[in-house]
Amino acid sequence: MRHIKGPGGASARIGAIGAMAALLLLATGCSAGSNNSNGIPFGGVGECNPGTQVQLARPQNQTSASGVSSVEIVANGNSNALAQSPSSWYLEVQDNVGDQPIVSNSLSAVSDPTGYHPYASDFFYSGNLIRTLPTGYTWTISLVQGQQSYQNCTPSPLGAFST
Repeated sequence: MRHIKGPGGASARIGAIGAMAALLLLATGCSAGSNNSNGIPFGGVGECNPGTQVQLARPQNQTSASGVSSVEIVANGNSNALAQSPSSWYLEVQDNVGDQPIVSNSLSAVSDPTGYHPYASDFFYSGNLIRTLPTGYTWTISLVQGQQSYQNCTPSPLGAFST
């Protein structure tokens, strides 16, 4: 690195080093190829990946329901990121007119012996909503990690239903 002489030379060097460090940090933070321990790319550029197949369970995908105040999903197995820490996962509920999404409380494991069973080893998780969903909408359900949508990853769509 070339040293800058004259008034403020030391501060100019420090400023140049700081600028280079900021550029390096920005470049590594946006790298889609780097993964954290959960298998989700840093920088929130990758899709939320629970480590297994997941489907909308209740209401079921492409059905009509009323009085919906919670949403249930079903996962294939329990050797995955979702099963290891369900409380770090949430469901994002988006209507078809583009209103602000509703985010459930953190997911919790639930038993559903009469529920939708698409896998050989089904594990169910439920998230409560802050209100009952109004009628006349189509709702897309996505799995997100972190309480704020897009906080850690891009929501992973699981299905849709209408009210």
